[in-house]
Amino acid sequence: MSKQVIIYMPHVGEEAVQWAVSEDNGRLSSGIEYSTLPEVAEQVEGRRVTLILPADDVLLAEAVVPGGSQARALQAVPYALEDQVADDVDELHFALGQKGRDDRYPVAVISRQMMDAVLAQCEEAGLRPSQLIPEPLALPQLESTSPEIRAWTALLDGELAVVRLDGCKGFATDPGMAAMMLQGARAELPEDAGASLVMFSTTEAGTLDVPASIDIEQRPVDHRLALYASGLVTSPTINLLQGDYNPKRNFDNSWKPWRWTAVLAAGLCIALFAGKWLDVQRLKEQEAHLDNQIRQAFEQALPGARMQRPKSQIQAALEKLGNNSTDGFTNRLSQIAASLATQPQTELKSIGYRNGRFDLDLNTDAVPTLDALKSELSRRGSLNMSVQSANRENNTVRGRVRIE
Repeated sequence: MSKQVIIYMPHVGEEAVQWAVSEDNGRLSSGIEYSTLPEVAEQVEGRRVTLILPADDVLLAEAVVPGGSQARALQAVPYALEDQVADDVDELHFALGQKGRDDRYPVAVISRQMMDAVLAQCEEAGLRPSQLIPEPLALPQLESTSPEIRAWTALLDGELAVVRLDGCKGFATDPGMAAMMLQGARAELPEDAGASLVMFSTTEAGTLDVPASIDIEQRPVDHRLALYASGLVTSPTINLLQGDYNPKRNFDNSWKPWRWTAVLAAGLCIALFAGKWLDVQRLKEQEAHLDNQIRQAFEQALPGARMQRPKSQIQAALEKLGNNSTDGFTNRLSQIAASLATQPQTELKSIGYRNGRFDLDLNTDAVPTLDALKSELSRRGSLNMSVQSANRENNTVRGRVRIE
C-alpha cells in the first residue's frame, strides 16, 4: 500500500514542523515526529508530500461562476470575491475546489507573498510538496444524520480551535472567538436547518463553549495529524498549488521526443488558420466600434466618471438615485459612528461600502467588546452586525465585521 508524508507547519517562516507517514487508508504508519523541514526532506525523498498550512492567513469562501470551464472560472473568481477581501486581487492567489451544484465553486484565498514564502522555504529545504492544504480542510467532513442537519467538525488542541463548516468552508482561531464565529455561522443557516458539531479534543485541549443551538458530540484524538490523515483521504480539499503555482513536472524530458512533431503541427496550424486572418481583423474592427458606442453611452450617462465596469457603475448610480428612504447611506453611517463612539477601546482601521453593506476592520481589546458593539447597533436601528473573521494578536483582537 502506497504511503504519503503529512507535514503540519504551525508557523510559516519557522523551520519547526510536525510530520508523520500515512497509508492511503488514512491511518498513520509511523509515530509523530518533531523536526525541521530540511531534516524531513532527507528522510522522505521520493514520497508524496502534503503540506498543511495554518489557517490564519487563508480565507475559505464560495463563488458562483455560471457555466464555462474551471480555467475560465479561475479567471472570474477574483472579481466575484472582490468585496470579501481587503487586499487588491492582484496581490492574492485564488485556488478552486470541485464545482458543486448551481455552478458554485469552493475557493481558498491566500496572499501571493505568503505562497512565495512557503515555496521558497520548501525549496531551500529540498522539499517538493505535491499538495498545499489549508488546515480546516484537512479535518474530516462527516456524514449528516439528516438532510436538514449541517454536519460540522472541530479540533480543539491547546488554545487553538480549528473548525470545518459545510463543504470547504472553515476557520481557525482561539476558543473564545471560535464560539462567537460558530454562533454567527449557525445564524446564517435557513430557519428549517439545524447544525451538529463533532469536536475532537487532544489531551492538551482547553475548553470551547459551543452555542446551545448546536448539537455537540465529543471525541478524543491522540494528535492532530492522526485526524488530518483521515480527513485528507475521505473529504474534499482545495490544493493551493494551482494556476501560477502549479508545479512543472519533467517538462524538458517529455518535450524533447516530441519537438519535431510539434514543429510539423505548428506548420499545419499556420496553414489552416491563415485564411481566417481577414475574419479576425473584421471582428476586431466590429469590437472596436462596439467599445466606442459603449464609451459614448457611458459618458452621456455619467459625465466625468472613469469607466471601469460600465454595467456595475450604471447600476450603482441608478440605485443611488433611487435611494430616498430615511435609512440611507448617511443615516446608517451615523448609526455606525455613534455606536463606535460608545466603545472607546475599539479602533477603526478601515471601512468599505459596497451594495448596501459596510465592511469594517477593527482593533479592540476583547471578544465581549464586539458583542457590545453589536448590541449597540441593534439598539440604535435596524442594522445587523456579523463577524467575518477574528484573530488575537498579543493583547489585541483583530476583527473584520460586516454591517448591513
